[in-house]
Amino acid sequence: MKMFDKVRILVSNPEYENYGVYKDMVGTIVEAHIRFRSFQVAFTDPTPFSEETMYSIKDDIVEYIHVKDMEVVEESDCTDEFIFNDLPNKDIRWYCKVEDGFIKNLRGEKLNKIAYDYDS
Repeated sequence: MKMFDKVRILVSNPEYENYGVYKDMVGTIVEAHIRFRSFQVAFTDPTPFSEETMYSIKDDIVEYIHVKDMEVVEESDCTDEFIFNDLPNKDIRWYCKVEDGFIKNLRGEKLNKIAYDYDS
């Protein structure tokens, strides 16, 4: 699980639902800087306003979703190098990914101690 992967929400959660995010919704990870064991995910409304305009921006939802509450449905083709080159100040602390059950930074340091236990 990394930047620009498409993810599906696995749970019903009143906290998410308050922001319009529901189980089985699919969104895209837009910020992979780990915050409270969560990634920021954007959910867009694919319904156009009209034939002349693109998609509705006002209906987009961007919310932090806990890593354990989502699964990858489509991996992005972005490499670590591509993402690193786009980071502010080239600071590797600004990027994390989930690999083999561990939340890792670009140094390969694990942020959780037990695989798939994202709160450990």
